[in-house]
Amino acid sequence: MKLHWKQGVYKSSMKNQVIHLNIDEADLFASDYFINICGFHREGEKYKRLLAHGMQIKGRIIDKIDLQAVVSSFDRDIISGNTAQIGEVAFVCNAFQQINRDSIQKVYLYIFTSGDFELNDDDSIIDQLYADIWGTAYTDAGLEVLKNYLMDDFNKNNSKSEATVMDPFGPGFYGMDVDQVGKFFEVLDGGKIGVKARTNSLMVPLKSCAGFFVVVDDGTALPAADCKSCHADHKGCEYCQAVIKRNK
Repeated sequence: MKLHWKQGVYKSSMKNQVIHLNIDEADLFASDYFINICGFHREGEKYKRLLAHGMQIKGRIIDKIDLQAVVSSFDRDIISGNTAQIGEVAFVCNAFQQINRDSIQKVYLYIFTSGDFELNDDDSIIDQLYADIWGTAYTDAGLEVLKNYLMDDFNKNNSKSEATVMDPFGPGFYGMDVDQVGKFFEVLDGGKIGVKARTNSLMVPLKSCAGFFVVVDDGTALPAADCKSCHADHKGCEYCQAVIKRNK
């Protein structure tokens, strides 16, 4: 841990707290996400068979699902302009500029993992694909459950009924360079939940992510994380970089 705390500047009511999330709560979201990602909501016997196959793969990986997060919380003081400064670690993201700083009630920094979803090498490509999609679905679902958990945590010590937790954002979104992944491990102890940074932009297990949840009291919501509504610097977007390379 390389973080150096400055006495009296950064208040953290939750510091490197490990949170184990309920898989039953995540199931409600994950199944819908899986069906939508695969397009199995369409009518027809073909899609029913494909969905049944996908559900069989879920049965094989269900014991591997382990939704965990390590979280620290901070006051709004860490944010200035497009930067969140925690000790000597600076996170740069255009999303910070989209938020009214006076409305910020709490900032949660997290590393999250949903587990290891890899099958055996001799499994079919389609089986491995379904397992990977389930991993993505449970990662997104776990973040939804974590969001609800943090809202409850905030409400325990605050009476602001209008407070809401914004959707999470992190490396790869809103101009936040993917190389900033490594910085999260300077602030948070990913080892507590078995997550390591293999490089500055890659975590293992692969179905892991890092980012920010921000509690606001003015209903602020970030633009959709798509190209049409993106306010980001293209330098931090893998898709933009791919397009630029293709057009050279």
